[in-house]
Amino acid sequence: MRLTIAAKSVLTTCLLILFSLTLVGLYLERREEESIVKQVAARLEAQTALLQADIPESVLLGDAWARLAAVRTRARVTLIAPDGRVLADSEEPSAQMENHRDRPEVVAALATGTGQAMRSSRSVNRDLLYYARSVPTASGGPLILRLSVPLGEVAHGFLQFRRDFLVIAALSLLLASGIAILWARRIARQLRQMVEFARGVSRGQMPPRLPIESRDEFGDLATALNAMAADVKGILQRLEEESHRSRTIMESMGDGLLVLDAGGHISLVNPAAEKLLGLQRDAALGRTPLEVLRSHEMDDLLKKAIHQEGGAGAEITLVHPRRRILAGTAVAMRDAQGIVQGTVLALRDITQLKRLEEMRMEFVLNVSHELRTPLTAIRGYAETLLDGGFADRENAQKFLEIIHRHSERLGRLLNDLLELSNIELEKTPLHLRPVSILELARQTMTLLTSQAEKKRIHLSTAIPEELPPVLGDRDRLVQILVNLVDNAIKYTPEEGIVTVTARVAPTEAQGGGGAGESSLQIPGTPAPPQVVEIVVTDTGIGIPQKDLPRLTERFYRVDKARSRELGGTGLGLAIVKHLVAAHGGTLSIESKVGEGTQVRIALPAGPPLPAPSA
Repeated sequence: MRLTIAAKSVLTTCLLILFSLTLVGLYLERREEESIVKQVAARLEAQTALLQADIPESVLLGDAWARLAAVRTRARVTLIAPDGRVLADSEEPSAQMENHRDRPEVVAALATGTGQAMRSSRSVNRDLLYYARSVPTASGGPLILRLSVPLGEVAHGFLQFRRDFLVIAALSLLLASGIAILWARRIARQLRQMVEFARGVSRGQMPPRLPIESRDEFGDLATALNAMAADVKGILQRLEEESHRSRTIMESMGDGLLVLDAGGHISLVNPAAEKLLGLQRDAALGRTPLEVLRSHEMDDLLKKAIHQEGGAGAEITLVHPRRRILAGTAVAMRDAQGIVQGTVLALRDITQLKRLEEMRMEFVLNVSHELRTPLTAIRGYAETLLDGGFADRENAQKFLEIIHRHSERLGRLLNDLLELSNIELEKTPLHLRPVSILELARQTMTLLTSQAEKKRIHLSTAIPEELPPVLGDRDRLVQILVNLVDNAIKYTPEEGIVTVTARVAPTEAQGGGGAGESSLQIPGTPAPPQVVEIVVTDTGIGIPQKDLPRLTERFYRVDKARSRELGGTGLGLAIVKHLVAAHGGTLSIESKVGEGTQVRIALPAGPPLPAPSA
């Protein structure tokens, strides 16, 4: 059974009071008993002093005298000779009584004149209090006059004292118990207030301050608890602020962050990690990264961080749900004793960076390769001429034409590279104004007519007169169309057809392709509600579907030998893509091998052109 502190206090107080009253009662009982015995002994002493003058001369009259004396004194009277013989007794025949020479009170009376003792009488079989006095006689020999009373008479006064004491003790105990109960309830109430206060603080609730009801230890305790609550409140506020700050930092981080506990289980995932790893927070918490991501590279990195001071880093490749390359940094969290309490894993997606690095390396290789071919030809034919090739004027002329052609190719390549770099770095300013598509198409056809006639390719346009203009840079738009029509002419066999059409198209119609067609959609800035769609269509050789996604990359060619033979630099479509994006448009390519290619450009429609002056 669980005892409350109030019950324990009351019980302890009552036991202490009961123990104290018992000790006091025993002591007072002993003193009262001694006092009563002294009083009775004093009475017996006075009575023996009165009786000693009446002692008879004849021993034969002793028993009768003793009985008369007993009536007067209300005590047993015994007269004893110095040798111990009983000469007279008020209750027993003296002649039949045994010798009393060894009785303690007799011995004391013979020795000192008086004697006193308490014991059980074998003659009358009762407990008696004896008082003896040595009484001189006329014959010269002393007699011992002894009076005795039963202890029951003595005990009567003692029992009365005991009853009175027990009544007083019981009343005292009840009163003390009542006071103890009131005191214990007050203490218990204060303790309950303090317990509830402490529980509220432990739950993070800030209850009202404890009242200071006294200046004792409870008051000191209440003051200390109030001070502790204020400190805890301040600490909780700081922790909450730190937690909020940390949570805000973690949630706003672009890098994914996983926090693992000492057992290697995920205890925290930030939103960036959820998005980066394709995780659901609730499904990931409490599990290991190996269980969730199935990446042994990540698991090895975490193990390495635990055994390595200062953390560890590694590249991690994930293939699900899509292939990504992550830069991971793991740091073990240790306590003051160096025991690992958890691990923090930061992840950054470097897939695009790796791809850009690969593209840069590929670009450098492609540029080197593209530059090497004309430079090798120029150097080779120049060395031939320097070694005496001018002597053969016919071949010298041919060599010079080859050098000139390759130098022109080299110049075109460098110009395209410079142009593409300026466009990508946004160093090429655009002078936007309303431009007529019909005029752009006519100017483009005029520039490329001679090239088309050499291959007997028919150029045509189908552009309505009422078509709204586009908002763009006229020269750059001409450059876009020239690149697209030039490519169409190059990759269209003789007697083919290249057509430029335009129309107003809604946004959802952009980039659509028919069934069975391969297409590429390259988004730029979202098109406005009304766009003008320009389509360049040819009846050329077409482009395989596998090559469409990379068609606008620098130096990418479907047929490298044929492209170089036709004089292409491999940068035309890359320039077109960036120029279209700079105009806020979109570019899409659809093609079927053997049937031809269709390139669509969607540009934002501009305001109407000003009316021509009369």
